[in-house]
Amino acid sequence: MTVPVGAPFTLDDLEPGDIGFGPITGMVGVFVGAGQLLLGDEARFRHAFVVTSAAYTDVLGVWHPPMIVEAMPSGARFVPLGDDRWTAEHAFIRLDRQPVQVRREVAAHAMAMRGTPYGFSDYLSLALKKFGVRWGWLDRWISRTTEDGYPRRAICSQLVDAACTRAGISVFNDGRLSQDVIPGALFYQLLRIGGTSHWPA
Repeated sequence: MTVPVGAPFTLDDLEPGDIGFGPITGMVGVFVGAGQLLLGDEARFRHAFVVTSAAYTDVLGVWHPPMIVEAMPSGARFVPLGDDRWTAEHAFIRLDRQPVQVRREVAAHAMAMRGTPYGFSDYLSLALKKFGVRWGWLDRWISRTTEDGYPRRAICSQLVDAACTRAGISVFNDGRLSQDVIPGALFYQLLRIGGTSHWPA
């Protein structure tokens, strides 16, 4: 598909609810990349995260970077957007058709998922489905939610999709479960529903 491209972003342009995509470095990236290729995801992106707050300068003149929430093997974390998430290999999608308040709700739901354990079992489920094997009990176990309706565990793209869904944005309409969402498919589907991609300036 033709990718709708907006003006390049600076760090000061990022807003709550923007969705970041990029590679994963190191051995974790090698394994995740191999697994996603096995699943048929040939997109360049292996990781996704949600921008939860904009950059700002405090009363002392100190600049603070945007903050993000991202699923990691150690659990979903709330961290500053560092240089490793701001490279030529990264892209950001803004859901322009959604009101600012809805995009802020995406950020708020991502914040609510801080500490969520990583969804290692999701990859097993995805691999089985790729080869036509469906274990209903596995889907039911993976799709369990907390009392507040958030996933009990999540890979990066699942966390993003869940945050969007809780904010009232239906990213996919094909009936797939949130644990069936992989970063490449998520990137292009967000564009299809009205997002615009931006690249670091």
